[in-house]
Amino acid sequence: MKNLALARLVPSAVFTVAFVGWMVFWVTSDGATGGSILRLSLVALAAALIFQFVYGGLVYLILTRTGLWSIWTIAFAYLLPVFIIDHMIDTPREARGMIAWMVFACLVAGVSWFFARAEVGTQADLL
Repeated sequence: MKNLALARLVPSAVFTVAFVGWMVFWVTSDGATGGSILRLSLVALAAALIFQFVYGGLVYLILTRTGLWSIWTIAFAYLLPVFIIDHMIDTPREARGMIAWMVFACLVAGVSWFFARAEVGTQADLL
């Protein structure tokens, strides 16, 4: 159970660090100052925790029950919402920002798989 809790908390923290780093770069590239980085970090952490416990929990439950638990199915499960949202974007700048979201999704999927694989009982290989 400890690994399962870590599989939810660690990806949320990793996502928060990556997201805040990306947003600081994104905001400063527009010439704005990043005076509210702490508030941005707290909001990102709260959103990441909610997403990880709700969506990540559903992904874990569905993939382990069906026997499809692998790094590839987890990555697909986390990339699927990114691709759905990508179809709603109409500006080139926002489309370039989706590349970062794809990287974030793969990062969270990899960290989730790494920490939850002991709970699921799979080997450490990627297949």
